[in-house]
Amino acid sequence: MPRRQPGSSLIAARELYLEVTKDPSARPLVVASWQRSIEYEVKSGSINAPYLENANLDCPLARAALPIVDRLHEQLADDPVSTMITDRDGVVLSRKLSHEGLTTQLNRVQLAPGHVFAERYVGTNGIGTALASGRPVMIAGSQHYVEELRDFHCAAVPILHPVRRTLLGAFNLTTVRQGSAGMLMALARSVAGQIEGEIAAISSRRERALFQAYMDACSSVRPGPVLALNREVVMMNEQLRSAVTGPDHYALLDHAREIAADARFEGTRSIALPSGRVAELRVSRCRREDSDAGAVFRVRIIGRPQPGPVLSAGPQRSGLGLVGSSPQWLRAVAETETAFAAGSWLHLVGEAGAGKRTLVHAVHRAHSAGRRLEMVEAPLSESPHATEHWLRDVRELLATPSTVVVLRDVHLLGDQLRRQLTSLLTRPAGAATGQLIMTSQPSMVTTDDELDRLCGASVEVPPLRHRYGDIEHLIRFFLLKYRPSGESSCSPDALAMLERCPWPENVRQLESVIRGLARRLIGGIIHMDDLPPECRVSSRKVLTAIEALERDAILRGLMDRNSNVQRTAQDLGISRATMYRKMRRYGIVPSSLT
Repeated sequence: MPRRQPGSSLIAARELYLEVTKDPSARPLVVASWQRSIEYEVKSGSINAPYLENANLDCPLARAALPIVDRLHEQLADDPVSTMITDRDGVVLSRKLSHEGLTTQLNRVQLAPGHVFAERYVGTNGIGTALASGRPVMIAGSQHYVEELRDFHCAAVPILHPVRRTLLGAFNLTTVRQGSAGMLMALARSVAGQIEGEIAAISSRRERALFQAYMDACSSVRPGPVLALNREVVMMNEQLRSAVTGPDHYALLDHAREIAADARFEGTRSIALPSGRVAELRVSRCRREDSDAGAVFRVRIIGRPQPGPVLSAGPQRSGLGLVGSSPQWLRAVAETETAFAAGSWLHLVGEAGAGKRTLVHAVHRAHSAGRRLEMVEAPLSESPHATEHWLRDVRELLATPSTVVVLRDVHLLGDQLRRQLTSLLTRPAGAATGQLIMTSQPSMVTTDDELDRLCGASVEVPPLRHRYGDIEHLIRFFLLKYRPSGESSCSPDALAMLERCPWPENVRQLESVIRGLARRLIGGIIHMDDLPPECRVSSRKVLTAIEALERDAILRGLMDRNSNVQRTAQDLGISRATMYRKMRRYGIVPSSLT
C-alpha cells in the first residue's frame, strides 16, 4: 500500500484511501475499516487514543488470560514482540513485552493499559478493526490509518465467550519486525483459543460450584422451594415449580435475575407477585475463584392468590384515578398517599418513566387542600454561582408552609451539593416549612446517605415490567386518550407481544408506542405487524438515539429478509459475526419476528 509523508488533514486521508482502494492487493476488510475511519473523522496525522482514569483493568478476562500470556512470553524470549488484552470496547487491559526496547515506542503511540484503541478514535488498527469486524485481522505497516502506527505490524483476534458467544475483547500481538504474517496470525489465533478455553474452564468450575450450592440447599433439613441462577443457568426444585406458576413464575424469575445481577447483595428481599401473594427470598451468593458464580434463593411464599379483577371495558384505576391494579403499584400508591396526607417528607425511588411524577400530581390533587405544587429540577451546572442560586430557590420555596416542593432527580446531584442540600434541609426544632418530596432513580441512589434519611418515608415505584397485569389496562387508557372518537383495540397476538416487552423506559415508552400507533392506525384493531421494531426485542438497556436507529435498521432488515441473518448482514454491509453481536446486544431474536 502507498505511504505518505505525515499530514493531519482529512483530505490527505481521503486521497490515501482512494489510492488504497485502487491497489489490487488491498483487502476488503481493510478498505472497509478505512472507510469507517474517514466517517469517524479520525485525524490521520496524530494519535488520539483516549485514556480512562478509572478503567477496570483487573477484570475476569484479564485474569483468565494472564497465565497463558506469561507462558507465551517465556517462549518468545528476547523477540521484539508485545502482547495485549483488550475489552470489547478496545480498552487495553494488560500489556506485556518480551523486549524492553519496545516500551518507549509503544508508549509514544499510547498503546498502553487504560488507553482506548477502538476504530472511532484511532482508525484502522489491529485491535479496533478486529473488534469492529468480529474477525481475526492482520494490520501491517501502512494499512494503519494513523501515520504514527505505520511502523508496527499487529495481529489481533476477537475473544468470544465460550457459551454465549458474545464478544469479550481481543488478543493482540504487536511487533516492529517484518516477517511472516501467517506465522504471527497463527500464533495470535492459538493464544486467543487458549484464552477462550481457560474462560470455558472457569465458567464450568463456577457452574459446578453453583450446582453444588443448589444441591446443598435442596438437601437441607427443611429445604422448601429453592432457586439458583446466574447468567447462563437457571435451576429450581419441584417444590418451587409447583408453588409458583403462571405470571407469578415469570415475575419471580424476573426479580431474581435483577437481584442476582448485583454481586454485592446478600440477605432477604420480599417481592409482591401478580397474584397478590408475597415471595420472601433469602439470598446467598456462591463465589468461586474470587468471583461471583451466581446466587441461591430460598423462597417462602406468603398468602393466597387473590381473585384477579374482571376485565371491564375501561382501564382499572386506583382510588386516585391512576391506571393499574397490580399489587406492587397499589402498594406504592397507598404508601405515597399515606405519607403525603400526613405531611411527611417523602422520597420516591423508581426508574425513569415509571410514573413518579404522575403519582405526585395525583396525590396532590386528592390531598392538596389549596397547597401549591412546585417542581424543582437538578441544576444544570454545579458552579458556585449556579448552586448558590439553586439552594436559595429551594430554601425560599420551603419557607412557605403552604408549598409542596418536589426535588426531581436528586441522584444527579454531586457529593458536595448533596452535603449542602442536607445542611439546608436540616430543620431547627419547631421551624415551619413546606412539604418536601424527592425523586431519584434506584441504580444511582447513594446508600446510607444523610440526604435520603431526612425523609420520613421512602416508597419504591415499580417498573412496568413488574406490573404484568397493568399493561393491557394502560394500552386501553392510552388508546382512548389518543383516539377518543374511535373504537380501537389490540389483537391477541399484538397484546401478547406488548406484554412480553421489557419496556426499559417504562410507562413513558408504552405511551409513546401507543401514541404512534393511534396516529397511524387505519382500522380499529392493532395487529402484530403494526407494532414498531422496539416491541420485538428483549433487551432492557435504555438506548441512545443512534443505538435505537441501528437496532431498528437491523430489525427491519431481518423482517424484510424473513429472518435471514446472513442476507441481512450483507444488506447492511457488516460481517455475520458483527450482526450476531449486535443482535445479542439489542436483544433481537430472529425467530420472534416471523
